[in-house]
Amino acid sequence: MRLVVYSEEDLAGRNIASHLVRHISFSDSNVGLCPALNHGDLYLLRVGGPLVNLTLPAGGEEAEWVLCLSRHRSESGRRCLTAHTPGNLRGSADLGGRPNEVAISNPPLQSSLIKELYRSGAELELDCQVSVEATHHGPTELPCPVTFVEIGSDEDAWKDESMGEAIAKAVSRALLSPMEAGKGALGVGGGHYSEKFTSLIIDQNCLIGHIVPKYAMSERLDNAMFRACIKRTLGGCVSIFVDWKGTPSNFKESLRELSQSLDIELVRV
Repeated sequence: MRLVVYSEEDLAGRNIASHLVRHISFSDSNVGLCPALNHGDLYLLRVGGPLVNLTLPAGGEEAEWVLCLSRHRSESGRRCLTAHTPGNLRGSADLGGRPNEVAISNPPLQSSLIKELYRSGAELELDCQVSVEATHHGPTELPCPVTFVEIGSDEDAWKDESMGEAIAKAVSRALLSPMEAGKGALGVGGGHYSEKFTSLIIDQNCLIGHIVPKYAMSERLDNAMFRACIKRTLGGCVSIFVDWKGTPSNFKESLRELSQSLDIELVRV
């Protein structure tokens, strides 16, 4: 079972879902006692409450992975199409999940979504940014990998039909096509929206899961969090991509030692 979830309270999630049902031939079904739509082993589920506090209904515990259709908010209000893995890299959990805990990342799905978002945004001639985001917010406790795909960054964008269509096209293509195989990578450094990691995904077919940004490291991130991000990656990590200019110098040696101890390639980007 693969779960695609949206909240009835989320304008962007509802927008995306309304377009997704036009791209995928769903039938009425259930996940446990919850009404749902299904296409083979793919289930579309509407839930109440914010997705950052998502819990799986009875019958959904055995899901292979979860994809959340959601809104993205930023102070800039810039329009964007994004994907990311949830997690709290520091000792706070203001937006769901638990402090110092990350969800299981799904590099093949996340990277496929970024590539398809770029493709659909270009096809629809949207004036918006496509970016993979750093790891942030909840949920962190689900037993399977979790990925968010989002419309940003304000109410006008969340309700925009073309933005909903762009993500629906990207999601349907990503889920109905063979997914890129291979082990994933951890991204380290740079800002919340990483042009370098986005480019690695789109141009070099890299599979990137968790991303630890510079701002998280500047606030005394525990080195153990790097290990947690690697451990909580579907299929494991084969590489650590480091935005060298965007990483505090006091963490660079730690990352070298970590890559050597785990026999993982460290790649400066």
